[in-house]
Amino acid sequence: MSAAVLTQARPPAGFWAQRLDWEIDSFDGSVEARTQARDAVAAAGGSGHASHPSGHVFSAASERVAMTMGELTVNGLRHGGPPVTASLSRGPQGWLLVVADKAADRVPVPPGADLTAVGGLGLRLVISMSVEVGWCVEKDRKLVWALVGDMPSPSLMHRLDQATS
Repeated sequence: MSAAVLTQARPPAGFWAQRLDWEIDSFDGSVEARTQARDAVAAAGGSGHASHPSGHVFSAASERVAMTMGELTVNGLRHGGPPVTASLSRGPQGWLLVVADKAADRVPVPPGADLTAVGGLGLRLVISMSVEVGWCVEKDRKLVWALVGDMPSPSLMHRLDQATS
C-alpha cells in the first residue's frame, strides 16, 4: 500500500506484544506520550540511520514515531475529546501506533492537494512519515493507526535528499 492515502482498514496483524500504552487526557499528556514513544524506539535501536546522507532528523525512526504519535494524539483530543488511548508495538515491518478516540461517527478526512487549506496538514505529516495509515471503528471507538517503518519511505528519502542538495 502506498503511504499516499488514508484507508479504511483494521491495523496490520503480526505485531509483537504492545510495548507501551497510554491514556491521554490533555495536550501535555500528548507531549509526554510522544517523548516516551521516541525514547522507546531509540532504546530499541531506531534512533538513526547514519547511512542516510542527509543526516535529517526524520531519517530516524524514533523521530518519525514521535511526530506521528504527536499528530495522531492531538487529532484525537481535538476531534474526539479526551481521553484518547494510544499504543505502540514493534513488528517485523516497523512500529505500529494505534490511537483511539470516542468520535466513532467522525471519519478522518484525508488531506487534499491544497496546502493552503485549513485542516488536514497533521494527517499529511502522518502519511509522509508512515508506510501505511488507516482507520476503522471498533465498538464505540474510532481507531486511527500508522505503521512507521524502520527506514523512511522512498518518497520521504527523496525529499530528504532534495533538502540537502
